[in-house]
Amino acid sequence: MQRPATSDGDRRTLLRRVICLGAAMLFWVGVLGARLYEIQVALTDDYRAQAAQQQKGFIEIAPRRGEILDSGLSPLAVSVPVDSLFAHPDQVEDAARSAQALAPLLQLPAEQLEARLASGKSFVYLARRIPPQTAEEVLKLGLEGIYSHPETRRFYPNRELASHILGFVGTDGAGLSGLEYYYQDELKGQKARVGIRVDARRRSYFQEQVTERTRGNTLVLNVDKGLQFIAQQVLRETIQSHTARSGTAVLMDPKTGAVLAMASYPEFDPNRYQDYDPERYRNRAIRIIYEPGSTFKIFSLAAVLNQQLVSLDEDINCKVGSVRLASKVYKEAGYHDYGILKFNQVVAKSSNVGTIRLVLRLGEEGLSNYMRRLGFGEKTGIDLPGEEAGLLRPTNQWSRLSIGALSIGQEIGVTALQIVAAVSAVANGGYRVRPQMVRQILDPRGETLWQTQPQHRRVLSSRTAQLMREALTEVVESGTGHSAALNGYSSAGKTGTAQMIVDGVYSKTLHVPSYVGFAPVDDPALAAVVVIHEPRGEYYAAKVAAPAFRQIMERALMHLEVPRDLPLRPRKKRQASALATSAELHNPPGISESGQRQQAEEDVEGVRGEGSGQDGRHVVVLERSSDQQVPDFSGMSLRQVLDWSNRMGIHLQAEGSGMAVRQKPVPGSGVYDGMALKVHFSRQAQGRKSDVKRSSAPAVAEPGGGRH
Repeated sequence: MQRPATSDGDRRTLLRRVICLGAAMLFWVGVLGARLYEIQVALTDDYRAQAAQQQKGFIEIAPRRGEILDSGLSPLAVSVPVDSLFAHPDQVEDAARSAQALAPLLQLPAEQLEARLASGKSFVYLARRIPPQTAEEVLKLGLEGIYSHPETRRFYPNRELASHILGFVGTDGAGLSGLEYYYQDELKGQKARVGIRVDARRRSYFQEQVTERTRGNTLVLNVDKGLQFIAQQVLRETIQSHTARSGTAVLMDPKTGAVLAMASYPEFDPNRYQDYDPERYRNRAIRIIYEPGSTFKIFSLAAVLNQQLVSLDEDINCKVGSVRLASKVYKEAGYHDYGILKFNQVVAKSSNVGTIRLVLRLGEEGLSNYMRRLGFGEKTGIDLPGEEAGLLRPTNQWSRLSIGALSIGQEIGVTALQIVAAVSAVANGGYRVRPQMVRQILDPRGETLWQTQPQHRRVLSSRTAQLMREALTEVVESGTGHSAALNGYSSAGKTGTAQMIVDGVYSKTLHVPSYVGFAPVDDPALAAVVVIHEPRGEYYAAKVAAPAFRQIMERALMHLEVPRDLPLRPRKKRQASALATSAELHNPPGISESGQRQQAEEDVEGVRGEGSGQDGRHVVVLERSSDQQVPDFSGMSLRQVLDWSNRMGIHLQAEGSGMAVRQKPVPGSGVYDGMALKVHFSRQAQGRKSDVKRSSAPAVAEPGGGRH
């Protein structure tokens, strides 16, 4: 069969089709090539950036918070390593099964964990700041989408010690109170980021190496750990023995303003701050305002003396009824009638009539000016948060009775810190000093970034300060402050027992006894104040606050190895608190906290350089127990300390001779097998029996009426 001949027209048609198809293919290849060029060459950087962004992730890691150290560089607040668990929910294959596996390890409800794992979010925390061992157990489960990263947790090794000063840190690592809050920017450091790579299902396949995080700076305080323990222990025992509601005690260097101890009660443990009523967090030394009562006479009379409005040998009429303001006739507390007194007697007897009579010479503006010069009615400027300024009305708001009330410590509100800062001006020769908690700030390498400089401003003449020191010494030697007299040291101070205001009137049952003073008189090393709120039963300052001041100051001066300026005198039947320290403080980690105080009483016939449990001067019953606490050996001889250590089976490392002044571990630490006891002795703290010439006199109660 013959094929039909192809016409020229058909060939041309076919050729055109082939050419069109080829042209189309060439065009498509050109377009594709151009697009590939654009992607691979022209836009390569943009696409690489987009890919990296899709694959890239990061985890923020908190920095290691700076430490807080006491003046001897002992740690008060540190950061310990912990781990935090997190999850990428979109990587979790079975949220219910994973939650069931995690619940017993994390001690969290399985339903709560399942809700987080099934949330669909890109990132969720499962548990923050858990022990590394727990995190390791979780990771061993091999659950998809569950990871961990290192963090730190704030730890306070001394528990309640200085808790109101230190404050505490929240879950997010930010300070919430105390120095932790005030110095947050210095302590926090800088956060670090850890980069990760994820695939399309958001599964991590690479993690960058963790770079070194920026540590926070370190705070070195003026606070002495030993003095803080003494102040807290005595304050606690005083409040508990008098069934009081609360109280505070402050120890300060009157020459520099360095705060060496600041105690508040009730206490709390900042490691478990969530377990306490927030009312316990209040630092009562700076946040509680009270009427000072007769302790304020120090400053109103110093103002009169500074203006040279009275002479020391002047006869001052203190007869009842001789001072009248408006319709009020002023009387003495306890209905005394002192008659004619000299200036120092007005101070020693705490005469209301004599004080008001003298302050009237100063006038309202004069009294107001001196009160503000001495720091009342304004904040001291201490580096702690929440300080109150107190209450001091301007003179245009005073009544006709105000000058009389203010003279004797009424119609004014002060803080304990304001009182001890003001009395420091008398102790140091007339200078107002700014109280300071932090001595130094160190960078992570230990280099000093900042160091405090004492701030002084003259508010009294040196003559006035000297005369007031002499007058306040008489308060201790023959006046209302006799129960605050120190053994071996001269001291000066003033009692005050103020009535509390309830519903606008002075209560007849609620009082605030207080005592403020300093020692030794000629060269004061310490100034201190003790304020007790609402004691039950005995409420006079001479019975409550003054003895507490004496206990704190004696032990503090011995701890600082301040040379004695008076001979020791014998004491009878005194409670041996040195052998009965509280078990609530200073237990190191791992030591049982359930130890109970051992009670002991010593009957001292005479003060000697040495003694033992066999001669009747120290009767102590101590049983070997894991709950036993290390006592305070301050003032004890080498033989007495050795007797205790031998009975407890503890190795003693003794340094020096004389009486004990320092020890390690600190009082209240737990006793455990193999521990070493190091005690430093000093002859400066030792008295000789031949030096004992004065016998201790009974405490002098203040006149009735709750005013002195």
